[in-house]
Amino acid sequence: MNPLIQLNRQPQYLFIALLLACFAIPAMGERDKSPNHKEFNLNTIPQVRCAGEKVEIRGEGKLKFGFREIVPGHRVFMPVDGDLAKGIGQKICPNSGQCEVGVGLSTRHKYMANTRIGIKDPENFVGDGFRTGSCKAYLVITGVPNPPPQGDVAPGTQVKFRLFYNVTYKWDKDDRVTFFEATPAAQHTIECISP
Repeated sequence: MNPLIQLNRQPQYLFIALLLACFAIPAMGERDKSPNHKEFNLNTIPQVRCAGEKVEIRGEGKLKFGFREIVPGHRVFMPVDGDLAKGIGQKICPNSGQCEVGVGLSTRHKYMANTRIGIKDPENFVGDGFRTGSCKAYLVITGVPNPPPQGDVAPGTQVKFRLFYNVTYKWDKDDRVTFFEATPAAQHTIECISP
């Protein structure tokens, strides 16, 4: 075996590996840079009264802003589309319509969310030189009972609730979002849904 040939092959493989890595890096954590596409983190541990436990919620939601006609002749600048992009552990949500976003701290139940984010109570305040708005974004979350043979405090019981986030935003004269904030709403606003 000729050592010169061995040395020539290693840089070639190294070059190919580096070339592939350079193309992969920009695609890996690239965020949407459109001013009207905003992301927010689900990062809360609320006490959910209908679940009877604290639930660790994690994930990432995405909202797209624009104008929507709420009642005939009345347009509001608000989130016009919303999706759950990532669930617990930063896992990308599947196209099935459900994504794991949480775990019960006492029962270890899985909590699954509908991947469509709902919007409620949009309001706009427009005056001389300012445009602000607010709304509530919400997720419908379902607690899934533990499968046998795992222990379960309430076997077969399914819990469903709406978890709200307060969304505030500002936009400019070109209808571009210039400020965005989404914070978990107070725990008493969680709505239990009858199964």
